[in-house]
Amino acid sequence: MSQPTDSAFVSNSQCPQSPAGEPAHPAAAGLRYHPYYCEENAWWLCADPALGKGPHRVLFVLSRGGLCPLAAQRAAPPGQLCWWDYHVVVLDGSDRLWDLDTRLGLPVPALTWLAGTFPLLERLPADMQPLFRVVPAADYRAHFASDRSHMRSPTGDWLHPPPPWPPIGAGMRLPDYRSTAPGGPGERLDWRALRAALGA
Repeated sequence: MSQPTDSAFVSNSQCPQSPAGEPAHPAAAGLRYHPYYCEENAWWLCADPALGKGPHRVLFVLSRGGLCPLAAQRAAPPGQLCWWDYHVVVLDGSDRLWDLDTRLGLPVPALTWLAGTFPLLERLPADMQPLFRVVPAADYRAHFASDRSHMRSPTGDWLHPPPPWPPIGAGMRLPDYRSTAPGGPGERLDWRALRAALGA
């Protein structure tokens, strides 16, 4: 599929900086945040008292085609889509969605985030329809690991500087969470199943 003219393709290894002058709200809220490393940001967020009472869940946003067009992302200019290769957000115990890269607010009701983030859902081909790997936050905190090798070029250089904190865990489990196969960590849901789980 050709990319819509009102979109910008970015990936976790190619995403441009947020527009100049736009507030970095995760840091302003005192949350640990580093651009391009959403899976690590989510890991830290799961343990932050700001989320309130749990249980909390981590959502990996995926698609079978490997491109996830999301709206209202700070990585793309206002009004344009951001074509992530995957994205990671956190759902708290009150069904509020914490997306550290969105312009929609932090947090927002999960159904509000879904509507604002996927406004072109009906126009997307089957291989770009969003899938969600939903993982209990406690499991994610216990088992996730990343050696950040996905952020290395073929020559070993960093595509984007890593966070200042040490890598999480031992080894590399990110591909397990990014898989669109039915198995793997947590539960894989499509758009309708996720909305149903949220009471829509």
